[in-house]
Amino acid sequence: MAITLGTNVPAHSARTKLNSVVGNLTTTMARLSSGAKINRAGDDAAGLVISQNMEATVRGSRQAMSNIQNAKAYLAVAEDGMVSIGEHFQRINDLLTNMANDTNDVSSRTASAREIIERLDEIDRLAKVTNFNGRTMLDGNIDPETGETRPIVIQMGSSSDENSTLDISSALTKCFVSSFGATLPENLNPDSENFDPTNANCRTYMGIVQAAIGTLATRRGLLGAYENRLDSSYDNMTIRIESLETAKSNYVDTDIAKEATNLTQNQILEQVNIAMLSQANSLQSMALSLLGG
Repeated sequence: MAITLGTNVPAHSARTKLNSVVGNLTTTMARLSSGAKINRAGDDAAGLVISQNMEATVRGSRQAMSNIQNAKAYLAVAEDGMVSIGEHFQRINDLLTNMANDTNDVSSRTASAREIIERLDEIDRLAKVTNFNGRTMLDGNIDPETGETRPIVIQMGSSSDENSTLDISSALTKCFVSSFGATLPENLNPDSENFDPTNANCRTYMGIVQAAIGTLATRRGLLGAYENRLDSSYDNMTIRIESLETAKSNYVDTDIAKEATNLTQNQILEQVNIAMLSQANSLQSMALSLLGG
């Protein structure tokens, strides 16, 4: 190799290798100090894109799980309202069964009829006031502007497609007395001129009330079906998040053992290249000795 005073090729070569080692050492130290494999896009551009997409899915899934919990609370409040309405219908059925018995006189039947009226009014009140966060639940969920039933859509997944949603509005139909066809007939209303507490009238209305009890039970069953579906979705989401977190870890989490080895290796290479750069810088001094300097 020629001895020159112009370009110190060995020094340039040693400096280039030293810069590379210092860059690797900086990356390794950043990974060890942060615990993250990707601290800047240049560390792994493809891995960054993949990991960020996974992160979006994980975070969306966690929010979906929160949505599911809120939806279950929503359905629980609705069912509590239905339970109360069902208890009133059951009591009304008891009163009618008693009224249909001929051992009761007119005054006792009248008193029972008045209790029935109060309980029917309470059913309608419950249908109006049962709500969750100010949104009524047992009044048919009617949009005041369109007059149509509003959907109650639960976002129970992290994606934007329909498979990630569930509309539970079908379980929250009207629970007014009239919606069950159980309005008190005039012949059992003590304030009506047609009041007649006879056995036949009591039994006829009893059948209507019992049908209302069955309809209400069917609606509660649908609530239960939705609750079970939400539970299943919640469990699946938990498993999915665990799998995604594991996969994301392969892209973003530092392998401490590997990086510790890299740290030692790069530190040694750094010292070696500093020594080589020093030697390369001293080569040109040999020219002086050749010139008798």
